[in-house]
Amino acid sequence: MNTTLDSTMEPGSDHFDTLVLITRPPYQGRQSEEILEAVMSLALFDRDHAVVFFDQGLGWLAEGQAPSESKSLNKQLSALPMYGSEALFYCANHQHRVLGQDIHRDDIQACSLAQLAYWLRYARYVEVF
Repeated sequence: MNTTLDSTMEPGSDHFDTLVLITRPPYQGRQSEEILEAVMSLALFDRDHAVVFFDQGLGWLAEGQAPSESKSLNKQLSALPMYGSEALFYCANHQHRVLGQDIHRDDIQACSLAQLAYWLRYARYVEVF
């Protein structure tokens, strides 16, 4: 069930030490693999983190990915919670513009721009890919 987190949440009720913002579309050569490796390393070292797919980064969540020159990222994304990356979000404000459809994934939740702004304000580290 995907529910949009909104700006009415109490401050301090949900923030992360490290925020990873994925803004680039998938399948940009080795970059996609490097992004996943960075996220997995945060989990490996037990760093409190969240991943937000933002703007063109929502392309990572498209269904039926069949890239011609590399493996689909769907399996790797689905494995992130097993590695400790459980706080996975996408910016709901960009969903229809980028994907034009609903996201049918139970492991990734929607967030609003206001919630993202809150996380950005209180994160100790922000990584933008």
